Amino acid sequence: MIYYSHGDKGGVGKSMVSAVLLEYLLEKSYLRSKSSAPKLIEGDAGQPDIALRYHGVIEVRGVNLNQAGASDAAVMAFTDALEDLGEGDVVVNLPAAAGDTLEHLAEVLITAADELGHESRVFYSIGHTAIATKNALKSINSGLLGAVGAGNRCIVYPAFLGSTENFDWMKSGARESFKGHEIVMPAISPDELAQVVLGTGGTFAALADKTTSPLKMGERLVFQSRFYRPALAAIAVFDNQESQEG
Repeated sequence: MIYYSHGDKGGVGKSMVSAVLLEYLLEKSYLRSKSSAPKLIEGDAGQPDIALRYHGVIEVRGVNLNQAGASDAAVMAFTDALEDLGEGDVVVNLPAAAGDTLEHLAEVLITAADELGHESRVFYSIGHTAIATKNALKSINSGLLGAVGAGNRCIVYPAFLGSTENFDWMKSGARESFKGHEIVMPAISPDELAQVVLGTGGTFAALADKTTSPLKMGERLVFQSRFYRPALAAIAVFDNQESQEG
């Protein structure tokens, strides 16, 4: 399975979605076997984001997917990395400018994944503005969201941008015609705790575990109950769909 963490430009929490996805898939793989651990393609090789947090934990490839004007080369580099990683779940952390590079080549991405035996699923973190709604509709009509079926796409409301009813996606009525899933990605709060967590290395699972966490007890318990567990529950949306269908 390939999971794309896509979204409206920068600042909407795509990297956080990628990180939570990796945490969820790591937990699943641990229950099966450590050899089935997920892999990561970091979409901005020059400025690795979550790759630094998971270095040494999972296999990582860096590909520059924000090459405006060189999208063909970017996509070919991506498919090379995907082929090199082989079987298993892959999380793709798309950079801020990925929309401009990849949307019109979405069909190529999905076809390459299909040929390598991967099903593709897309999480789309949406901003709260009218421009964000416009970009999401563009992706649905002619981009990555539209290249996968309704059952394999999910709109993500980043809680740090406010309550869902205040998003233009909701207020404009665009949500009413959307066929797919939706989740709310919780925020790490208060801000002081977010700064501590994001500034501390290691997996989120290790930060939430009392035997391994460097966090103070209060920090750890708030992080665990207010962010970590709800985030894992939200990101399981596709597996929840399969269990309901079964």
